[in-house]
Amino acid sequence: MDLNNFSNQKYVLKDDIPRFVENENFASPFGLQWNTFRKVQLDSYTKTSMSEDRIRTALPIPLESIKGLRILEAGSGAGRFTEILLKYGAIVYSFDLSDAVLANYANNMPDNKLTIFQGNIEDIPFKDNFFDISLCLGVMQHTRSFSSSLKEVVRVTKRGGLISFDHYQTHIGHYTSLYLVYWKIIKQLPKNFQLKVTNYLTEVFFPIHWIFRKSPLIQFLLRRISPISFYYGMFNLSKEQHYELSKLDTHDKNTDHFKRMFTFKQLNKIIKNFEFQKFKIFKGGTGLQCIITK
Repeated sequence: MDLNNFSNQKYVLKDDIPRFVENENFASPFGLQWNTFRKVQLDSYTKTSMSEDRIRTALPIPLESIKGLRILEAGSGAGRFTEILLKYGAIVYSFDLSDAVLANYANNMPDNKLTIFQGNIEDIPFKDNFFDISLCLGVMQHTRSFSSSLKEVVRVTKRGGLISFDHYQTHIGHYTSLYLVYWKIIKQLPKNFQLKVTNYLTEVFFPIHWIFRKSPLIQFLLRRISPISFYYGMFNLSKEQHYELSKLDTHDKNTDHFKRMFTFKQLNKIIKNFEFQKFKIFKGGTGLQCIITK
């Protein structure tokens, strides 16, 4: 753990993790989620390359070239990407707004190349131009302010450094299904009850999805009414692993406090205002992947 380079030394050290924010905040359901499903997405646990493949899409350079680079991971969750960055020798500074930092710590510590802290993406406790690469996957659509979050990530990234994030894309399917209806109801519930509800919904709907897993038409129809996430055919997982992943992502998509979506044109317009050296946006990650050279 590198405790010397924080630009703000006013933090509470709890469970060996520096805490720059209060533990209870709008991201608290994510903390419960990642500590409940701590290993579900780890490549070392699933024996797949799901997380590594996602990072290869997000970074325009070979993973072998990140050895020794300072990388900021904004929004770590349980540390599925932390594991891969460390595997390739990066010096990783990983944080989350929620208590998910405990899951990341349990999954990836001890490692002298890793610093974990609980913090706010709109107030990152490092000086300007500190990181070679800033990575933010599965997070930006859940932040309080997209622009404020991106500005802060840009501030701490070196001139010429890389910034990569993904973001939900506006999709007609969101408005022709019960997806947003379930979300608006479930996100209002107490977080412990949210988890019970999403686990129950997965228990009910997963067997139906599984029976018809090889029928694209029935899967399409099911997605109009089903509240769960189902990934058969996308990943090489066992039925049990698919079930655990469904429980995790069903909770994830139904309990986020902020859920923002952009069209390609909307995101492109916002990024152009920053006047970066270059950037590109393409389909990837959670919808749209954006790679920036500051």
